[in-house]
Amino acid sequence: MNFEMITPKELDRYLHRGDTFIIDLRPPKEYRERHLKGAVNIPYEKLSGCCLFPRDRLLLFYCDRGSMSMAAAREYAEKGYRTKTVVGGFLAYQGRETESFR
Repeated sequence: MNFEMITPKELDRYLHRGDTFIIDLRPPKEYRERHLKGAVNIPYEKLSGCCLFPRDRLLLFYCDRGSMSMAAAREYAEKGYRTKTVVGGFLAYQGRETESFR
C-alpha cells in the first residue's frame, strides 16, 4: 500500500495546513449539506478526468465511509502523489471543523 490511512481523530491536524489539498468525493448535495472546512468537492465519478493536482501538496481524500476515498488515494499514489484517506470517512468524523452551504 503506497498511501496512508488516518483516523478521523487525526484529521483535524491536516485541515489548516498549507501543504494539504482536501478533496470531498461525495455527491454535491451531500457536500452542500455539510463538509470539512477548506475541502473542495470533486465527486468520485468525475475525479479521474477532471484535474491536475499540484505535486508538492498532500492529497487528502474523504467520502461517506472511506471506501471510495481509499480507491482514490491508491489511484493517485500510483501516479506519484502523496495521498491519505480517512478511515470510516466523513460519517466517522466527530470534530467541529465542518461547514454547510444552505
